[in-house]
This record gives sequence, C-alpha cells and structure tokens, in this order.
Amino acid sequence: MTSSAMAPQTQEFRKGAYRTLFPQVTAIRPSVAPALPVDRQLVHRARPQDVLPTGSTRHDDTSFTVSARLPHHHRLFMTSDGRYKASYVLEAIRQTTLLVSHAELGVLLGHHFVMWDMGHRLDAELPAFGTAPEELTLDVEVTELRQRGAVPSGVALEMTIRAAGDAIGSGFIRFNITSPAAYTRIRGTRPTSALPAPALPAPVDPPSVHHTRECDVVLAASDRPGRWQLRADPANTLFFDRVNDHIPAMVLVEAAQQAAGLLVPRNRGRFLPSSSRMNFSRYVELDQPCWIEAHQDTTEDGTPSVRVTGHQSEQLAFVIEFADTAAR
Repeated sequence: MTSSAMAPQTQEFRKGAYRTLFPQVTAIRPSVAPALPVDRQLVHRARPQDVLPTGSTRHDDTSFTVSARLPHHHRLFMTSDGRYKASYVLEAIRQTTLLVSHAELGVLLGHHFVMWDMGHRLDAELPAFGTAPEELTLDVEVTELRQRGAVPSGVALEMTIRAAGDAIGSGFIRFNITSPAAYTRIRGTRPTSALPAPALPAPVDPPSVHHTRECDVVLAASDRPGRWQLRADPANTLFFDRVNDHIPAMVLVEAAQQAAGLLVPRNRGRFLPSSSRMNFSRYVELDQPCWIEAHQDTTEDGTPSVRVTGHQSEQLAFVIEFADTAAR
C-alpha cells in the first residue's frame, strides 16, 4: 500500500485502486508447476497450516484452475462452530493469485505484489466443516495483463469459485508487480526490514469479536462509537509469520471484519457477510496509529452493508465494504 500519488496516472482500473504488499522472500525462479501440497514460498506463507492451495492446472495462457483446501481448524478463518468466515474466501483468492503468478505467469519469488482492489461474492454458503467436499476449486481467468519485458507488471484476474463442481461464487483482484529494487525506491527513507514492536493499546473484549485470545483481537476501543484504534502484535505469527515492515493486508481484513461484527446487531448471531469489495491506497505503517471506522449502509440494490475505513496520519488508507451483512 503506497501513496496514491505513486499510482501510474495513465492506468484505469474499473474496480478502484487497491494496493497492498506481501512479504519478501529470496529472489529465485520457482519451478514451473508446484508440487502437492504447494510450496509455501509460492503463496508467501511460512506456516504450513496457513497454506490453502493444493495444486493448479493450466488450461491455456490465460486460464487456470486452482484447488484450495477447506481447513479443519483455523482460528482466523473459522468460527468456533466450524463455519468459514469471509476472510477465508479472500485469503483463498489472494493465495490463488500468488500461486498462478509465480507458477504460471513467470513472476519471480522476491517480487512484490502491489494490490489495487480485491473482492468476492458467495451465492451459496461454503460447505460446513466435516461435510463433502473438503476442497474448493477456483477457475481463474486473466482479464488484463501488462508486461515489462518478459515479466508481468500489471495483472487482473477474475475467478469462479466452485464446490463439488457447482459454481457458488466469484472473486476478482487487480495488482501491480514490482522488483525488490523498485520496492526499496517506493518505500523511500522508511526501513524495509523489521521495526521495533510498538506498544499495543488494550484490546476490546475478545468474546465481543468472537475470539478467545487477546493477541487475535486487532481493535482497541476509542472515545467514540463506531471507531477503534488498530492494534496488531508482530509477535503473533497468525498475522506476522515472517518479517514485515508494514501492517499485512490480512490484519486489515480482520480489523474490518471485527469492526463490522461489532456494528451489526449482535443478538442475531455471527457476522458472516456474503460479499466484499476492497480498495487500498496507502501502506498502513507499524509505528503510527491507524483509526478504524465502521458505518452501516445499503448497496444500490438495497442490500444491507457495512463500510469500514482506515485512516492513518489523517489520510485514507483503505476502504472495505461487506454486503449482505445480516448476522447469522
């Protein structure tokens, strides 16, 4: 997530401008086809339990299918009663993007993915824990491809999400790709390695956001309703499984999910939205306060929604909107 001033002025993205970054790994070329299960480097995860894709199939230069497991237990992606959160679908889309980019489109490991926007929609609930199937498939279409030499520099993907062969939803994502040297220039004088861990404000009550561990709570109370301070513990390997110089996108998605859940009337159950749209314009830095605000709204077709924003240094950093937000 970089300053919007750094976005190429000639580019037009019909779904907005979303930018985020994923951790650095050694700059080497991956194998052409990933093994089963996929190499953790290909999806930028360090913990095996966080790797979702199990394989990929190439149909042609712009069409691929990726299989993604439905984890049996995961304290970030699942509720305590075994239902999958929106964050699972979004992480499956993100990891599918990384896998296809490295294994199929020729993006080198060590390059950075600068996301412009991402979202999903489910038309049916994901299979419940313990029921068949235990994997999803994501049919991926490359709808936009820009290259710098032989390496992609800008890509847009659209995905059809399937369970047991039936289409149950969709996803989209748009991103740029930068080399390690370009990323260093983007970050300017900011360090691109680990920063000292900041002091964390006290979390909201974990059960109020359906967690049991304080370290998994990414919101702290503020002095007014509908507003919270972002808190993220770099020692929590659920969010920071490798060195990072900014707040990872996964933390921001979780913060939006927790904020929206606090806003939606809690007497109706858990907050499990069926769709999302995301737009990021700046990196969220580790060493500065970030303020999260949530507002209930409706989409153009009258669907209930929650709009969550993040501001840092009085500048908008991201917008995440969840739709069909009836808690259940």
